[in-house]
Parts: sequence; structure tokens; C-alpha cells
Amino acid sequence: MPKFSLDSLTLTDTEPMELIEAAAEAGFGTISLWVQPPALYPSSACTAEKEADCARRIRDTGIAIETLEVFDLHSFEALEAYRPALERGARLGGKTALVLNYSNPDRGQSAELLGKFAEIAAEYGIGANLEPVAGGKTSSLQQAAELIAASGADAGVVLDPFHLIRSGGSVADIAALPEGMIRYVQLCDGPLQVPPEIAASEAIAHRLYPGEGEFPLLEILRAARSDVTIGIECPSLARVRAGQTASVQAREAMAAMKRILQEA
Repeated sequence: MPKFSLDSLTLTDTEPMELIEAAAEAGFGTISLWVQPPALYPSSACTAEKEADCARRIRDTGIAIETLEVFDLHSFEALEAYRPALERGARLGGKTALVLNYSNPDRGQSAELLGKFAEIAAEYGIGANLEPVAGGKTSSLQQAAELIAASGADAGVVLDPFHLIRSGGSVADIAALPEGMIRYVQLCDGPLQVPPEIAASEAIAHRLYPGEGEFPLLEILRAARSDVTIGIECPSLARVRAGQTASVQAREAMAAMKRILQEA
């Protein structure tokens, strides 16, 4: 079985120390950690004030930090401002940084920014992975691959079924990528047609756990590499509102991941 990561967005507004403990209790080997403001859920950010507590829990549980979140390619000034977060993440053992091109429509500049970001991250011993996101300026797997090629960076692609489906992509898009380009997979599920009442907030609040929706997860997993870490990114405010603790959500997430991987 591949290494499983509990990605921080799954537990929504949960302190990072609690995320670490819940991941360890559920049997995850690694997590993603939100180090760069603004966090989508404020409590989840591992700020400078929380670093010592996070480090202590990482040491006590043996949990590793797979990826650091999240960095947008919107300006060269922003890249320099990311250094404190990258340095903090490196001290905590972070291996890669997750990059988005959410807001920059200039393809040439975005490629330069990605190349420079990869250089800066490498100074701290951290790799770079680009995630195409639905609604962003780099939204498809093909666009991500083209941006990486144009940047000259040694960067990978993050494959997230949510963004693949919501940007109009398909399983065929995975096979079209250069070999080895996918370096991280995130799992979630959802309906093929988005209910209008959650369309605006689905990505950050209303995803389904693997097996609960209609995404072609088995085909996606079979098309992706089998030797990369697989994270689960399933923010579910329905579970939070039902009173589920972080530990319960983490255990449910692990069970769902194991079921879908065994099927695949």
C-alpha cells in the first residue's frame, strides 16, 4: 500500500497540533501542514507561535510532514515573503511545498515565478509541486504540465480528483502527462453535478469521502502512479456540525482510503 497523508484541509478549523495527533491515532504516516497565511481555516495554520508545540507532537508521534501549504504564484515580491513559512516548514521536516497559480493570468510571468519559487524552496531542502485548481489560472493537468515545462523547474504535479472533474477534465488527461510528472495524489469524492446550494463553497467545505460520491476514483487511481504518497483532502462541515471530533474524522478518512485503494 502507498503512504497515506491526512491533508490539513480535511479537518477544517482544527489546530495543527490536534491534526498531528489525530493522524497518528488513525494510522497515517504523514500530513500536510498549513504554514503560509492566509489559511482557509484560521486555526489550522502552523504559525511561528505554534511551531514549538507542533515540533513536540511531531517528535512524540513520529508523524512526518509530506507537504507545506499553500503558495500562490502571484508576484515576485510574494516569493520573497514566503521565506519565513518555508524556513518554518523545513525545520518541522517538510519535504515539498504545494504551489498554485490561482491568480496570475500572465503565462510567461507565471513560468518565471514557478522557476524562482522552486529555486527558493530548494534553498531550504524543499521540493515544489504544482496543483491545478478549478477556477484558477492554471486549472487543468495539461496547463500545469506546460507551465512546469516552461519554467524549467524540477517540479511535479498534484492530482486532485475534485479539480480534475470540476475543471472539465477526465481520466484520459492523466495518461497524457509525461511519465513521472504526478508526484502527489489527493483523494476526495463528490457528485458529478454540483448542487447549486454548495457550488461556491464545495471545494473548501463540502467534499465527500472516497466512495460516497460519483467521481471515477478507481479509474483515476489506476491511471496515476502507484509509488507516490496519497493524501486525503475532504473538508466536511457536515461531519463537524454533526459533532464528529478530529480523531473520528481521521479514522473515517483512513477507512475510506483503504477501501478505495483495495478496490483499485
